[in-house]
Formats: sequence, C-alpha cells, structure tokens
Amino acid sequence: MAKPITGKTHIGERREKRANGDIYIYERVTAYDEKAKKTYTVSQKLKGKIKQGTQEVVVTRPKKNKGEGGIADATRQHTGLTDILEWVGKASGIDDDVRASFSEGDAAKILSVARYWIGSGGNTLPRLESWQVMHPLPYREAISEDVYGKLFKDVGRNEEGVQCYFSARAARLAESPVLAFDSTTVSTYSENQSEARQGFNKDGDGLNTIKLLTLYSVKAREPIAFTKQPGNIPDVISIENTLTQLKCLNLEKPLIVTDNGYYSQKNMMEFALQNMKFLTLVDPNIIWVREAIDALRTTLEGMSSTCPFDPSICGATSLRMHQFSRARQRSRNDKVAGEKELFSRRLYVHVFYSPDNKAKKELVFRKDLFELKAQIEEGQTEFTESAQKKIDKYLTCSRKGRGGQLKVGFNDKAITESKKYFGYFTLVSNQSMDTFTALENYRLREKIEELFAVQKGRLDGARPRTWYPDNLRGRQFTQFISLGYHCFLMKKIKAVQARLRKKDPEKTKSLIKLEKQLENWLAQRSLAQILDWFDCVETTKVQTAMGSYRWSTESVARDRLFLKCLGVGTK
Repeated sequence: MAKPITGKTHIGERREKRANGDIYIYERVTAYDEKAKKTYTVSQKLKGKIKQGTQEVVVTRPKKNKGEGGIADATRQHTGLTDILEWVGKASGIDDDVRASFSEGDAAKILSVARYWIGSGGNTLPRLESWQVMHPLPYREAISEDVYGKLFKDVGRNEEGVQCYFSARAARLAESPVLAFDSTTVSTYSENQSEARQGFNKDGDGLNTIKLLTLYSVKAREPIAFTKQPGNIPDVISIENTLTQLKCLNLEKPLIVTDNGYYSQKNMMEFALQNMKFLTLVDPNIIWVREAIDALRTTLEGMSSTCPFDPSICGATSLRMHQFSRARQRSRNDKVAGEKELFSRRLYVHVFYSPDNKAKKELVFRKDLFELKAQIEEGQTEFTESAQKKIDKYLTCSRKGRGGQLKVGFNDKAITESKKYFGYFTLVSNQSMDTFTALENYRLREKIEELFAVQKGRLDGARPRTWYPDNLRGRQFTQFISLGYHCFLMKKIKAVQARLRKKDPEKTKSLIKLEKQLENWLAQRSLAQILDWFDCVETTKVQTAMGSYRWSTESVARDRLFLKCLGVGTK
C-alpha cells in the first residue's frame, strides 16, 4: 500500500564537495509534487563547511536580510543650543543646587522646563512636548500638560526644597555681598488667585496684581531668592520679612540696596536694630536731607568732587547722627512697654549733583506748570492728587471784581525754592563707604529692572497662567531657575566681549582679525539671537552592526572661537 500524501515539507541536509577539497553543507527543504509525482527543492541555505583535511564544521556567518542595511538605530537632534545650556547649568552650579534640593525626577523636570523657556524665547508650555522631540533635555520622557502641571503643584508645596535652593545659591556668594532688593507686579484676570488684588500696578493695565519681591546679587549678577505677596501690599512695608529671610540665607555681612520706594524712618530703624547694612535712595524733599544738600553745596562745586567714572556728576558725603524713636515691646529696667524710646545711629548721606539732570528736570517742571495753568484757565476743576498739590504750591488764582475774569499766575518764591534742589539726588547708608562706591553700587541695582523685563518678556512671566496659588509658586520658581541661566550666560558673554577688546602682543594677525569679527557679531545680537543662531547645529547618531557613529553640523571659525572663549566643550 502506498504511503499517504500529507503535503508537508521535509528538512534534510546535502553535502557538496568542491574542487579544492572543501565540503559545503546545505540545509535543504523539500516537498512532494503530486502532479509531477516527484520530490522538488523548496529552499536551500548554506550552514557551513568542512575544510580539506579536517573534520570540524565551520559555521557560515548569516547573510543580512535585504533592506535591513545594518542600521539598528538612528537619531537626529538640535544640540547646538542645548549643549550651551547644559554647560551653563554645570558651570554656574545651578544644576547641582537644584538636584541637591529636589528629588531626581522633579529636578530633571525643573531643569528641562527652565531650559525650554530660555531656549525657545519664552514660548508657552503647551509647545514644550513637541520642542522636546528635537532638543535633548535632562528629563527624557515627554513633558505633557499633566506632567508640568503636577510638577508646579509639587514644587509650590515643597517649601523646604525651594529654601534649600536659595541657601545653596547664597552660599556661592563672596563675603559682604551687595544685594539689590526690588519688586515687580504680575497682572492677572483670574479670580482663583487669592493673592491677586488691586494695588500699584507697574504695568499700568488696571488689572489685579500679584507682587514678586526679588533679591539680586549686583556683583555676581544673578538672582538669589524671591517671594510673592498680595498685590495690595505697599513696597515700603515689605522690608521686614526680607530681613528675616536674609537671616535664613546665612549671608556674611550683606549690603542691601533699595530705591526710594522702600525708604521710611521705620525701615531704616529696622536695619539699624538688626545691624544690617543698607544703602537706599532718599527723596531730596525731606527736610533733613535738604539740610545735608545745603551743607555740601560748596564742596560739590570743587573739581575734586567730580565722579571718576562719570564726569557729568559730582558727589560728596557727610556724616549725620540720626535720631529714631520706637515703642518699647517689653517692660524692663523701670521702663514700661509701649513707652516711646529714643536712640541715635550714625548715617552717611551721599549727595550727588548733575547739571544735565537739573536742566532736564527744570524743563519738564516748566512744561508741567504751563499745562496746569492752561487747564485751569479753560475751566477744568478736577485734578489728580499730585496735580492739585502742584497747583496749590506753585500757582496763584485770583479774580478781578465781582464775577471778574480768572487770572492764573505763578508763585515764584515757591518755584525758586524748589528749583534749588533740582539736579540733586541722595543716597543714605549706615556703613562708611566711599562716595562713588555708593553710587556704583546703586547703579548696579538698576540691573534688577532688566531682570524683571527678561522674566516677563523672555520667560513667559507676564501672566500667571495657572489656576491655583501653589501652582503659581512652583511655576515662578521654575522661571527663577531659567532666570539664573539667563543671567549667568549674559555675564559670561560680557566677559568674552571684554576679553576680545583686550590687546595682547602675542596674538597673530589672523586671530586678531577673527576676534574682531566675533566682537562685531556679538555687538549686533541679543542673547536670544545668539541662541537661535546655534540652534541650527544638529547632531546625528547612527547605530549599526559594525559600531556607533556620530557627527554634527559643521561650523565656521568665528562660531568655534565663541564657544572656545565661552568655555563650552565640543563633542
């Protein structure tokens, strides 16, 4: 009886001897063709060979499949910008301080969002997930809306981590740092932000605001700490909490620099009682300040009073024993709590005079008075509080006869008295310092205003963009990290520009020419434009069966010189 036909294939082995004596071994798959009534070969694959004179089978290397090409993995990403930001994080110590203050997961997310804001020019966060695809960040997973929303909430509630970071940044400052203290406001339409209230709105848009108070190191040129308060809290009463925060930061003899928005007798007394050094701008209309100006007028007329770094300004300093008064907190030594207590402290009054500022202020003053005079003569009766004070002080109004015509004149005596102090401005400190050192420290304070402009304009900080106060705290902290990146990078670029302007006889002509090109290029570009320029640098990585390969976009000599001067290592 014939064997039944199953249709199955059979796997067998075939050996073929070649002319050189080697035996090739094939794996052969066969099947039976019922119509032809014979067996045929379905497929055949070489398994190995036995070389002449041996018995060992040498296995053949498997053949690559068609279309495989040997490519196991390949990626392409924009690394020029992210390499610079990674260097900033390491060189500034910001990355180490964040990782020391938060868990590894939260730290990676914070740094990733911070780098996105500065790298994208302050784009809104819904674009982060797509931007992240082509830009390598510390957090490798996708940062979706849910991810960064939870991050802001967790960071906003983790006050220990936030304060640890502030302390870590403060620890990097030198002894006796100069710290500027100032505030800005963030406007919002939201009714969920309990701290958003009507107060002084620095943007002038009439919305409820949240106040952001910042400590900034004017020598290190970086932000150190911040806090937020309801928008209706005046600047002048915000200093007390700041003094407490400074104690937590454990700074060595800091000097706090403020503008005249924070000047008050009470604030100066708080600084004096806590032995904290301060330097503040004071309104020259205060009586005891005018006395100091009058006492130094003759000194300011001398050539020796000219500022060495700004000849348009003259300055001089006088010592004053200033008397403060306060109500006692406790009864002690026959003195009752609540009783008025007087004490004196040494103050240094730094008076400065600028003829240019005097001329400008006098011109504005004259235009203002003529405008008010015209408005009164036209019949206007309602004025702002400040305008009404000027009218009462500098204008005279009278009528001739019953129902006569209104006549508006000028109070020349009051005007002359006020003009005596045009062009003068005064700084007061409780620490002995050179007149022009005080001026330099105060001028450096103005950098904090640039800081606020960057935070609002370049880091998406003009609006809260969160529903709840805790989330806002976390979001603002992440922006604060990005602000640290921005300040450090700007400081390093300024240092590069200063180095390029420095003459060195050892430089070759070709290097001098290249440095001149770089100097002109940097002078014509903002930080955002510089980062955009390097964002075109791409790195391609390819993994094959033979090994891994990597290459980056070629760059011109000027760009390579910039990265070298900056200190960014090339890969």
